[in-house]
Amino acid sequence: MNTLKSVVLSTALVAAMPAFAYEAGDIIVRAGAAGVFPNDDSDSLNAIAGARVTVEDTWSLGLTGTYMVNNQFGIGLLGAWPFEHDIEGDGAISNLDKIAETKHLPPTLTLQYHFPASSSIHPYVGAGLNYTYFFDEETSGALDGTKIDLESSFGFAVEAGVDFEFSGGWIASGQVWYADIDTEANLSGGGLGLNENIDVEIDPVVFMVGIGKKF
Repeated sequence: MNTLKSVVLSTALVAAMPAFAYEAGDIIVRAGAAGVFPNDDSDSLNAIAGARVTVEDTWSLGLTGTYMVNNQFGIGLLGAWPFEHDIEGDGAISNLDKIAETKHLPPTLTLQYHFPASSSIHPYVGAGLNYTYFFDEETSGALDGTKIDLESSFGFAVEAGVDFEFSGGWIASGQVWYADIDTEANLSGGGLGLNENIDVEIDPVVFMVGIGKKF
C-alpha cells in the first residue's frame, strides 16, 4: 500500500510540474517567407517644401535560429536574404512613385523566454538589439543621377513567436518582430542639385511563417 501511495504521489508531482518544449543545448533553425512592413516617417527636403519620402513593404527569405541556454531561456538570431525596398515620394511629392531603392540586412539578436508547454505548441517572447545595414542604394525617376547613401542603424527589437512541433523534431513556426530602425539619408548632386541629409524612421513590423528543425 505504501509503495502504491508513493507511485501515485510521484506521478501526481510529475504531472504538476511544467513541461518545457526545448532543453539546454537544443538548436532550432527556421526558414520561411518574411515580410517587412515599415511604419515610416521622414524629415522634409529643404529644396522642396513639404517633400518627404516613404519606404515600401517588401518580402524575402527569412532565416532564424535559437540556441537554448536552459529549458526556459534561449538566444535568438534573425537573418535573411537581403530585403529590397522601393523608396517613393510622399507629402508634396506623393505623385512620384519610385524615386530610389535600397537593399538591407537586419541581423537581430534577442534573449528569448520560452513558456512552459504541455503540448506540441511552444510559445516564446524575446527582446534585444537590431543592426540594419543598407547597401546598393540607387536613385531613379525625378532623383535620377542624385547620389543617395543610407546610414546603418542600431536599435532595440522585440519579438514573439510560436513553434508547432511534429515528429522527428520538425516544426512549423510563426514569428513577429518590431524593430527601431532609424537612418539618415544623404542626398547630393543630380539635376535638382540636392545637398542635404534627412532623417528617416522606418520602424517596421516583420512577420515570418516557415518551417524548421530541432537539433
